[in-house]
Amino acid sequence: MFRDFEQIPDVASAAIGKVGDEPIFPFPEVLGVIELCSSNQIAVLGVELFLAKPDGYYASGCSDYDLLENQRWPAVQLTNWQEYVRQNNALAEECVRGNPLGDDHVYILTSSSWREFCENQDMKRQLRKPLRS
Repeated sequence: MFRDFEQIPDVASAAIGKVGDEPIFPFPEVLGVIELCSSNQIAVLGVELFLAKPDGYYASGCSDYDLLENQRWPAVQLTNWQEYVRQNNALAEECVRGNPLGDDHVYILTSSSWREFCENQDMKRQLRKPLRS
């Protein structure tokens, strides 16, 4: 299943491959993908970095700003989604700019549209419901 951000043509064309189901992006193109997410109201919730070797991809780092953002945003509503996107995406860009790795690295962006965010929240609520005997 494609995520909403993968439906944006310029995002799809910026991807240079996939790790599992996740599109991967090189530097500096990943910065343009973050901008596209911002203009399409898609929040970048996290950034993962991978070392690309002939035999596969190896995790070499990830962002941690999501831990702070989860505390700052205990309840995200449609009325504040635009600000949530702005703050997360600014932190994603800062993370990438702080880790401008070369051609032997790629980036994966964990993202969410408002629709996907709501679906995720609904799933969390379902999982919290007690099981009936």
